[in-house]
Amino acid sequence: MFIKPAVAVLPIEAVTKRLLKSASQSGSAHVADEPRRQGRQGPPGPQGHPGRQGPEGQRGKPGPHGKPGPQGKRGEAGPQGKAGAQGPQGPRGEPGPPGQLPSIEQVMPWLHQIFDAFEDFKKTRKREAQEAAERAAAEQAGLEAVVQHDLPEDEDDGDRKKKKKKRKNKDKHKDREKDRYEDED
Repeated sequence: MFIKPAVAVLPIEAVTKRLLKSASQSGSAHVADEPRRQGRQGPPGPQGHPGRQGPEGQRGKPGPHGKPGPQGKRGEAGPQGKAGAQGPQGPRGEPGPPGQLPSIEQVMPWLHQIFDAFEDFKKTRKREAQEAAERAAAEQAGLEAVVQHDLPEDEDDGDRKKKKKKRKNKDKHKDREKDRYEDED
């Protein structure tokens, strides 16, 4: 079915205009859902028996903390602590009064031992120096004999000089020590 739009729109427009005019004249429009009171309210109705008590609710949040109490009495002192690291050594003290020297009878045996040991030392050094000199002389004589024996007699060595044999430092030091100890005697 085909409806003409102009005919259907006209009656709706006319109804809305009329409603708007009446609402503007009265100040408010009556709506169907709004209840109207006609008289005063009546007395309350009869009350029933109270029911069972419901379940207990949740526990509430804790309240704010209170103020701190008064300061308590001071306790007993604790045990003594361990000793700390030892510090640097202090300055040296003044020397004490001089002690008593030993008597000559107490010192004489020591002096005899010292002098005897020194004389023994000198004798052994002198003997070692003599032995070293004898060994050096024997070696020198042996080398000269070998050199004399190895030389051919036909050659003329007048142009060449014979090289001096260098002594080792040991022998020099021994000779010096030998001279030193001989001077002390």
